Amino acid sequence: MAIPENILEQIQSRSDIVEVISRYIPLQKAGRNYRAPCPFHHEKTPSFIVSPDKQIYHCFGCGAGGNVFSFVMKYENLEFPEAVEMLGEKAGIRIPRSGAQNKELTSLAIQLYRINELAVSFFQETLARNQAARDYIASRGISEETVKKFKIGYAPDGWDNILNFFKKKNIDGAILEKAGLTISNEKGGYYDRFRKRVIFPIFDLKDRVLGFGGRVLDSSLPKYMNSPETYIYSKGRHLYGLNFSRDSIKKQGYALIVEGYLDFIIPYQALAKNIIATLGTALTIDQVKLLKRFANTVIMVYDPDEAGEAASLRNMDMFIGEGVNVYIAELPSGFDPDNYIRKFGTDDFIKLTKSSKNLFDYKLSKLAARFDIRSAHGKAAIAGEMLPTISRIENAVLRSNLIKKLAEKLSVDEESIRTELKKVKPDYSVRAYNVTPVEAKKDAKSAEKMVLALLLEGDTFVRRAKGSLSLDEFKDSLVRDVIKAIYDLSGEEKNITAVRLMNHFDNNEDAADLISEVVNLSETLKDKEKILSDCIAKIKKDGIKDRLSMLQDEIKAAHDSNNESLVTKLVGEYSELLKVNKV
Repeated sequence: MAIPENILEQIQSRSDIVEVISRYIPLQKAGRNYRAPCPFHHEKTPSFIVSPDKQIYHCFGCGAGGNVFSFVMKYENLEFPEAVEMLGEKAGIRIPRSGAQNKELTSLAIQLYRINELAVSFFQETLARNQAARDYIASRGISEETVKKFKIGYAPDGWDNILNFFKKKNIDGAILEKAGLTISNEKGGYYDRFRKRVIFPIFDLKDRVLGFGGRVLDSSLPKYMNSPETYIYSKGRHLYGLNFSRDSIKKQGYALIVEGYLDFIIPYQALAKNIIATLGTALTIDQVKLLKRFANTVIMVYDPDEAGEAASLRNMDMFIGEGVNVYIAELPSGFDPDNYIRKFGTDDFIKLTKSSKNLFDYKLSKLAARFDIRSAHGKAAIAGEMLPTISRIENAVLRSNLIKKLAEKLSVDEESIRTELKKVKPDYSVRAYNVTPVEAKKDAKSAEKMVLALLLEGDTFVRRAKGSLSLDEFKDSLVRDVIKAIYDLSGEEKNITAVRLMNHFDNNEDAADLISEVVNLSETLKDKEKILSDCIAKIKKDGIKDRLSMLQDEIKAAHDSNNESLVTKLVGEYSELLKVNKV
């Protein structure tokens, strides 16, 4: 339901955020603002701040934030129109009905979603005509019903099959490259990215196709090829299969996490439906937050090899920092979820996941195997790895119990563990919001957030950023979306408030959290003109680094295909870019 902006503004003007939130939780005056323990995560020290001046709230512990609409949405578990109706009723304002309409997407996004849907149909039709691909899929235990459900397809051998398909629809290679389906060559033309591979479409929570993963039919390398980052697809913000599994995850109260397409599909097909897969990388904080919307407990099911173990250990602390309970299920050597289920069956797989180790025991056992637990240096190394994990656990009883267990395991005095624990500085709360210019130079995402924060300072900053940075130069897709909205709205009015910007996104939870975060961030910044200049330079430099990395991949692909002229051209571009920019 599209709700007129003037109606939203009327409801907001009659729904003071302090008054509304006070109906749910007690607020205490703290200077110009109000403070309370956050209602969205457990904490002892209140870090939930409500600003009557800005009419927004923000929690410095878990990052939740927004305006009066987003608070009611989150607290009452409502959709945006439902929250607006609820507040409108209390404010005595009737909402006019104008039919079901979604917020209009940008022109480029519309094109890319449409192209991806057409590509799905092409890959599906090609699969139907290719016996070898169908035989391979059948050999992996994938049923025809599953092929249809996940819209699995096949990219045929050849350099211009997808190009010719779209050429008939008057869609050229340039826009296909923006969709990640083609790669440009040295003659100004394009060739297909996916060739002779089974294709797995990647969906978002609205069942829109964002990109693709392709797997070879044999043992040739690279085994997998995935869509690059595009305007609509960022692999660090999505999880494969979550659109299919979210209801089951909610129902069962926990999610299984695996690494690949087939490691998702085979368990899902075998009725282990509370499962998701990462998209070729270790989990990111954005993915953890996305998953947390559906469950507060996860079981990570990784291959029992060095890479899998390392990934598990890396991700543990990130889950704890977000208040998610994490367990690790270890598969027997030589098995992944796909072949384990096909050999032993679903019941054994579920039994194995339910016998998973808790995060403390798993990490401690791996560290004990890596370091000499009998030596003083080994004990110190293990404690150094375990204490940051323990420090993130908010429950004092649980934390105390884990300190005792660690001391017993290491055969050291418990008080010495507590002494060392005091030296550990948590890195998941205030530091994320009080970002300094020095930190921005190290962290591209911080630089992008700073630019966004400064855009809310007024039209002068908007004009400077708009003249220096294109939307494509922002890596974080959510930051990019919010900045695009500011660029668009700046033509209508000089100063854009955080509250109006949140309404522009129908109080999407992630957008509201981000906007409230940067509003608080802007209050910590000094010498804002210089910070904007530094951040613009940082973003541009990182863009060049990304182009260099992409060129390396393209050079390898050209070399593998024996295209020496293209190799020469790409190497020349790489050398020139490296020399001129000195990155």
